[in-house]
Amino acid sequence: MLTMLYNVPIAPSASALRKMLAICDSFATDYCVSFNAKKSKCLAVYPRSKRFLYAKLSKCVFYVDGKPVEFVKSYPHLGHIINACTDDTEDISHRRGAFIGQVNKVLCHFNTLNSHTKYRLFQSYCTSFLWL
Repeated sequence: MLTMLYNVPIAPSASALRKMLAICDSFATDYCVSFNAKKSKCLAVYPRSKRFLYAKLSKCVFYVDGKPVEFVKSYPHLGHIINACTDDTEDISHRRGAFIGQVNKVLCHFNTLNSHTKYRLFQSYCTSFLWL
């Protein structure tokens, strides 16, 4: 399955994605809208048994507004990292690092407060951060 993030068309094949992008270009022309190829990314997602197709597909070039779209293996979308392998390892690692950074900020900036107040700050600033 081919996915194009940011402008978010989803297509089952390269030719289907090209047709969808042609429709987007036609729409853009008709309604004076422009799509930014630099902000668009193409991400191919395959089941494990078909991952060998990724090498062939990554050589394909897709165009938005006559400009090529970058092909990526992972991309942050709506706060989560989506990757071609469809696993959460990269996203979990990113979230874990952000959580540790938030905890360190609380401990660094409020190191002189008593433990109960630090605990309340931790609950407010760090645990709510996990659910974003």
